[in-house]
Amino acid sequence: MARSLGVSLAEAYPQVAATWLQERNGGLTPEKATPKMQVDVWWRCPAGHEWEERIANRTALPKWKNGDVAACRECVGYRVSYTYPECGHTRKITMEAAAKKHSRCWECQQRWWRENEPRMKAELSAAAKAAAGRAAELLDTVAVSEDVPGPLATEWRWWAAKHLQGAIAAEEVMGKDGEREKVLARVSAAAASLLPTQEDTGRAAATDGVLRIVDQAHWAEGWVHQLTGRAPRRAPKEHLENLAWLLGEILEDWSQSAAEAVAANRADGHRPPTTAEITRSLTRAVLSLKDEFTRDSPLAPLARTYKELRLPVVPDGKGRYGRLDVVIWFPGGVDIVVEIDSAPNAASAQKLAFARDVGAFPLWVRFGTGGIEKIDGVMVLDIRDTVRGVREAGAES
Repeated sequence: MARSLGVSLAEAYPQVAATWLQERNGGLTPEKATPKMQVDVWWRCPAGHEWEERIANRTALPKWKNGDVAACRECVGYRVSYTYPECGHTRKITMEAAAKKHSRCWECQQRWWRENEPRMKAELSAAAKAAAGRAAELLDTVAVSEDVPGPLATEWRWWAAKHLQGAIAAEEVMGKDGEREKVLARVSAAAASLLPTQEDTGRAAATDGVLRIVDQAHWAEGWVHQLTGRAPRRAPKEHLENLAWLLGEILEDWSQSAAEAVAANRADGHRPPTTAEITRSLTRAVLSLKDEFTRDSPLAPLARTYKELRLPVVPDGKGRYGRLDVVIWFPGGVDIVVEIDSAPNAASAQKLAFARDVGAFPLWVRFGTGGIEKIDGVMVLDIRDTVRGVREAGAES
């Protein structure tokens, strides 16, 4: 092998070169290697510890070396030799990792998980469901501030219960002792720090437009109404009617292109679209309302669309926040809220009433079966016949 260009490892770092384990490194020598070479080679310290490490890493000077570039991880206590009892493999790992006393090395654990994943997931899921009551009892001991809004406290409890159920299942199925204590501490900290007070939430809602709490997007205007008790302020009826007309035009265009696609698919032997497929297709059409609404407007680049956006309303009989199918947000403007349902849905009615009372434009797109509920201040677009025609496109008469 020809000598590498530049200063050699032996010249630049003689103390590192002194730990070079030549009998395991073939024809490469410290005189031929350079300090920043991206090559893994073997080393041996004066105490006899042997390991494989990249040359460029070996010549680096991290804090654990305490200024000695030739330091050995094992000698300084940064790495120790640990033999995993179940697989029998010995690895150099940190003292913190060794203290956990895992039974298998990482490679063997990953192999074991791949072989047992379906069974373990089924067992964990069953154990988590069975732990619902015990998780609820643990959450009853967590103090939640009295000024936390009721819907937000309900959402926190749902989130915390899922984590605790999973922790209990991990202890029972995977033998992870102490998991529930760790998780309980984490959800307790969330109750104390992540749940905002009425003052915090109101301030954020008034300044941020869309509020993010516990890593989820929340509709800010809803918080203002929920927390301050501000009187309902509905959007003008004529504006809502104009918006409904615009969305109706979009859905009419959608129905024509969708019917052509369904007819073509049917001719190729495919089945008609399912309710879920119709819903997804309608959602894409509704999202295009943002572009129509902001056409030639300076607000266009700033407008945002959200799918499945949570809001601080817990519908009757539900254990967590409701989700709005589509929200179109404009800076300084009025939010557009659209629910899309294939059948009567009491939860949607409650969410749309909430949207109406905080001044949004609430629109309800209904298709499929069942009657149409009329809600004061909410515009309903009845496209049952239109969707029926799309599904039957291309069918033999």
